[in-house]
Amino acid sequence: MPPDSTVTRAKLVAAAEHLFARRGLDVPIRDIHALAGQRNASALQYHFGDRNGLLMAILQTHALTDDEIEAAQKEYAAHHPDARLVVTAIVGRFRSHLATPEGRDWARVTSQLMLRAPIRQAMLDAVAEGVARPHSPSLEAIEALLHTHVPDLPRNLADERAMGALQFIAFMVAQRARVIDDEDDAQTTDEQAFIDNLVDMTVGALTAPATATSSGSAVTGP
Repeated sequence: MPPDSTVTRAKLVAAAEHLFARRGLDVPIRDIHALAGQRNASALQYHFGDRNGLLMAILQTHALTDDEIEAAQKEYAAHHPDARLVVTAIVGRFRSHLATPEGRDWARVTSQLMLRAPIRQAMLDAVAEGVARPHSPSLEAIEALLHTHVPDLPRNLADERAMGALQFIAFMVAQRARVIDDEDDAQTTDEQAFIDNLVDMTVGALTAPATATSSGSAVTGP
């Protein structure tokens, strides 16, 4: 690779993340090239292979280190089984992205990535297999809360509820990021009120009791 390969890759990653945050993950490649200042129409293919390779590069840029994963796991474990404290800690980690423009871009991209079936399934599989380095220690902590607070919920519904809760947190933070960047933050609620409300809603959804049909029992009558 030429000497400026690292610089070019970084420019393409930054441009893609900025555009993905605002226009979705299917933004045209030519627009990424233009924002990154690349005249070569094959630059992205040369450096990343294809769009999926670029997405993987973005994920690797933000991947947690082993120490960061261990710190998150210890923090969540220290709060378990208090659902409010665990969720507050999870929301706090998402909230930290709101502090910088780059962080807000990542928050918006994260919300979209979690809707992609392969990524969503990989996150769930890592938790189910109990790997030491899960894709998401936050999802791992949410699953643990569900096992404690709603033990009768079948595994498939627990997975659905856990992933739904994490996606909800990601979506709400991404929306906050969008308002800050695209709407001049004029109509947002106080940030702490936003966070408190997000925690309230998430805890309520996570700890809601399973209905009779969800827990496998028959329901009779009208």
